Amino acid sequence: MKHLKEQPKSEHELELAGPFFAVLFVLMLIGFLVPLRPEYSDRERRKLHEFPVFSVQSLLDGSYFDEISAWYSDSFPGREDMLEISDRLDTLHGIGKNEVQLTQLTGSGSDSAQLDALLEEAEADAVSAGEGNTPAPAEITAVTPKPAAAASLSPTPEPEESAEPVDPDAVIENWEGLDGEEEAKMFGDLVVIDGNAVSRMGFDQTVTDHHIQLMNQAGDALAEKGIRFFNLPIPTSVSVLLSSDMLEEIGAADQGKILRYMFAKENEHVGKVNAFNNLLAHNKEYLYFHGDHHWTALGAYYAYQSFCETAGFEPVPLSEYEEKNMGEFLGTHAYSVSKNLLEPDEMIAYIPPGSIKMEITGKEPFDGVIVDESANYPNMKYNCFINGDNPVTVITNEDLPDAPDCLVIKDSFGNPFVVYLTQHYHRVIVLDYRKNFTPVSKLAEEYGVQDVILAQSIGVTQTRNAQFLLDNLMK
Repeated sequence: MKHLKEQPKSEHELELAGPFFAVLFVLMLIGFLVPLRPEYSDRERRKLHEFPVFSVQSLLDGSYFDEISAWYSDSFPGREDMLEISDRLDTLHGIGKNEVQLTQLTGSGSDSAQLDALLEEAEADAVSAGEGNTPAPAEITAVTPKPAAAASLSPTPEPEESAEPVDPDAVIENWEGLDGEEEAKMFGDLVVIDGNAVSRMGFDQTVTDHHIQLMNQAGDALAEKGIRFFNLPIPTSVSVLLSSDMLEEIGAADQGKILRYMFAKENEHVGKVNAFNNLLAHNKEYLYFHGDHHWTALGAYYAYQSFCETAGFEPVPLSEYEEKNMGEFLGTHAYSVSKNLLEPDEMIAYIPPGSIKMEITGKEPFDGVIVDESANYPNMKYNCFINGDNPVTVITNEDLPDAPDCLVIKDSFGNPFVVYLTQHYHRVIVLDYRKNFTPVSKLAEEYGVQDVILAQSIGVTQTRNAQFLLDNLMK
């Protein structure tokens, strides 16, 4: 097959390649012309990366060239226009983003000022209407199982378990957290601070109001069938880990206020689960991965405590679960940011007590809800929670035959949260809303559940395409 070996380039091919590389060379030179480089992004409302100051230490540890790379890509001349064109092309192709961009809102003032005004009005209206946080009808007795006799329980020294969750109705305006002991580094909407990569998130009133409408719609439809409905918007790391001062400094929205705005406008048929306050009270613990957008199993546990407070269950102490450490975990941000800027991550799961079986369409049944991913690739270990994202997962706790059943509609944030629900329900039916479109009221009736829980990232509640996926489902 000698004729398949490399052949000399034709003159025509060389003629075409020449201008292409010439353009690339010119663009590279333009990129290094410092006077042309912008210093501030109006689109993202932040100061752009500066050219690093040289030091022998930064040269030796490799961070100097990482900083140059960040400066070059972050403040390239015309970057704002190119990003806008890219977004428009993505929209035309039907491609959505999981993260929320901080776009300029209509009217005067900032995101924060607009949210404050809307929140004040919404809470005043809620007080006048007498709206509370009472879940939808159908009283359910909490069922707490005994730990399995054969379970080998290990101590959990890091979590600081509280007897009960923090008051979910408390208004928290200022709090301590990461405040940039080392200078925060910005990579678009990704902020690296004190070894953690967090995604900035804004507030979109139009999308939020659409989400509220969907919640009320689902709550009403389920209440007619005597089924309780709970809305758990899961806070993301940026608002929990960072101090309130740093949150304001980087121009990110206060998710506690977003939740209060949502809940003030949701009706009495929606059980409003505010996990933000409880997570905030534990924000010095390992609640979110350093290099990934998800929360850890510990973060999910504190949200579970908040859910129990709303649903009328007694949370099972974390000490009654078996801790399993599956080793190094590489998250989504570890490939966008230099590894030496991030604290290392490890995948820790908590195995619930009881005789628990898990069935996933098209797969062999599993014993338990935690899959041992210790030997898997480091970037795949988040799949240890209920075996990752699947269209339908049915989990049965055979030790609780008389307990109620529930239906959980979730994104990937919901995976570790589902684990703890096995302690209160006989069956937990899990649907990924990105792969199911049958109205929830019909699904709940078909599965014969008493509770329906929506567990999705609060960042997704600010994303138009994701909310549109719920349009047909939340009926």
